[in-house]
Amino acid sequence: MKKTLLIIVCALTCTAAFAQSESDKQTYADQAAKIQSDIWGSPIAEFKATTVPASLSKESAVILARSFSLSRASSGKLKFGRSIRVTTRTTKFTVFHERVKINDKTALDEFSTLQYQKKLDKTTSQLFAKFVDVNNTFIGAKVIKPAGKEIMVNTSEEVLTKNESKDQKGKLAIPDLQVGDVLDYYICKQDIADKEEGNAYKDNDNIFSLIDDYPVLYYSIDFQFNKKIKVRTIYANGAKQFDESHNDEGDLLLSLKLTNVPKYHGQLWTSGYRQYPYIEIGSAYDDPTDKIIEKNNFDGKTAMLQARKYNFEKNFVERELSFYMVIQKVKDAFKDKKAFRAASPDSIAKVLYAQWQFDTFGHYLPADLKDLPAMKYRAAASRFNAIKACFVLTELKVDHDILLVASRNGSSLDNVFNEDDFDAIIRINQNVPTYLCFDDMVTHYNEIPARFQGEKVIVLHPRRRNDHEYDFTESEDVLPVTTAAQNYINEQLNVSLAGADLKKLTIDRTVSEAGALRHADQKDLLLADEIDAGLMEAAHGESTWLRYKNYVGFQGLTQQVYDAFKKEHDDQVKYYTSEIKAKFDQEPQKVTNCKVINSGVTDARPVFEYTESYEMDNLVKKAGNNYIVDVGKLTGGFLKLDEKDKLRDIDVYMPSARSFTYTITIAIPAGYTAKGIEELAKNKTNKTGSFSVAASTKGNTVVITVTRVYSKNFEKAADWPLLKDLIENASDFDAAKILLEKQG
Repeated sequence: MKKTLLIIVCALTCTAAFAQSESDKQTYADQAAKIQSDIWGSPIAEFKATTVPASLSKESAVILARSFSLSRASSGKLKFGRSIRVTTRTTKFTVFHERVKINDKTALDEFSTLQYQKKLDKTTSQLFAKFVDVNNTFIGAKVIKPAGKEIMVNTSEEVLTKNESKDQKGKLAIPDLQVGDVLDYYICKQDIADKEEGNAYKDNDNIFSLIDDYPVLYYSIDFQFNKKIKVRTIYANGAKQFDESHNDEGDLLLSLKLTNVPKYHGQLWTSGYRQYPYIEIGSAYDDPTDKIIEKNNFDGKTAMLQARKYNFEKNFVERELSFYMVIQKVKDAFKDKKAFRAASPDSIAKVLYAQWQFDTFGHYLPADLKDLPAMKYRAAASRFNAIKACFVLTELKVDHDILLVASRNGSSLDNVFNEDDFDAIIRINQNVPTYLCFDDMVTHYNEIPARFQGEKVIVLHPRRRNDHEYDFTESEDVLPVTTAAQNYINEQLNVSLAGADLKKLTIDRTVSEAGALRHADQKDLLLADEIDAGLMEAAHGESTWLRYKNYVGFQGLTQQVYDAFKKEHDDQVKYYTSEIKAKFDQEPQKVTNCKVINSGVTDARPVFEYTESYEMDNLVKKAGNNYIVDVGKLTGGFLKLDEKDKLRDIDVYMPSARSFTYTITIAIPAGYTAKGIEELAKNKTNKTGSFSVAASTKGNTVVITVTRVYSKNFEKAADWPLLKDLIENASDFDAAKILLEKQG
């Protein structure tokens, strides 16, 4: 069953059922029965409801009531293992309870099963110490028929999809559930753990998105924390705040009650963390972040951002051997000392970036070699690498800034909670600034990932006081945004009718991709050794054999790398076949001539180019002696808006400004002429972009050029009608056809 990102609510009715010591010998079944009695024994009025307002009768499902509750208690414990240390014993109890009216088959399929981690025991022992880490989940479900009859689901009929002594996963089908019924179910989790991570906010924070795919008539979120725990919250995008109180024991109680929450209409090109209300909450027993906040008098909404930035700056501590090795490699890239002294900041930074990329992505572990497709999606740790690059650039006297930025797909800088909420990049300060972005293995020097473009940044200008200390001056700026002309896909398709009955199409396709639009195809289509070769060439790096020959225990890895690279060549056609199938939504036939023209791995030759040949069915229909060709589908199809997307009152977060051009040449079979060419022409332009089609006949060839441009990566909601108009013009072209008419 799908669970919408955090939606919550319940009044801590189950805390007593969980309050058991380690020595408590209650069986799992006994605990399950007690929990069921507590949850269903005395329900509040909202959890007795069975009907929905007439205005919601056509909704797929309506949440009559939903609750989430979490209770956490933590304390320090002295452990005598291999060393004496203080760990944190954390006990957490969570209850998710939901009552939902099923109105159609889609919702019926959605709620027909429950899947969950039933038991997980990762307890470990060290000499005299036992480090408990136990997780148990309890579930319950009942079906309420329209006439009022309640049918209890027998949870003992669950299917264990994994059944090991310390690891059990369950799946429970909901029998007798039908359209018109009400399903009432709960999932309770009990977690007890001795972990140092219990000290950190990051280990247990929750994000509550106050929206849902279905209308919610009532839901509540409740927390209870013992007085030894610190709690921090961020309320984003107008989220309502918790009511706060304390009980007689001094526990902190947080509660939020909401009614008649409207349905969230999931729409195209949105950024949930920027546009919809959510609450982020974290609790910690002894997180040093609290001391930083108190010591520096950080307060208000950005206290966590200020603390995380403070920690980031404190990580600027030199020196280490690898630092000096990188310095020397950069200097060695120039002919001599004189050439190095004459080098521009840009050329020095470019050499550093090529060296960093090769050192980061050009070294492999046995685990990497087992799954090369996944390896190509590795991403660098931006904050760590920005710090290291800063050390080198400072030593080489290259003027630069560190920029802290949050992804436009995630929370804004103002709503930073954890370190992972922001990244760091380097800006080289010169007449035209350039950027070092530590991202994936095909990111170029001076390429800003699309998810950061146009975002506000915190600018830290570093000054080294000594080998172990840096000072920073701080300001704000905004990252530049690339144009549609810089992010493009250009395709040349040479098409001819094939087969004995001319009902197949043979297509020779050549594709050129630049900027943000090339990354996915590069990682999906390029072979690992093609990427490796590009990185090695840019950095003037060592061959695979030389990379490992001096490392004890790694000499044998060279052969493993060669073998893995060689084996991947057998999968090359599969990669291209999958790409064609995804684009045209059907399986291609006779896929051949799959070849990379230019890998585009580095900025020296930045455009990714490849070619392929294949046959396709279902694009030609015979009409008497004539043939109808679905030329509109040769582009792979343009976006078609769902009804829910046609009306919009929120801003548009697109992936990037971008453009697509398709040049399609269709060979006219001997004895035929092409009809309907003039009707293909289109030309629609406004400030959000353009869509155009030009078509003509040249000798025995039809030439069609289709262009689609999105001018910006962001549009205001007020301009959505203009953008929608272009989208619908483009999607209409999918139905475009030409007639090949038999002569004589």
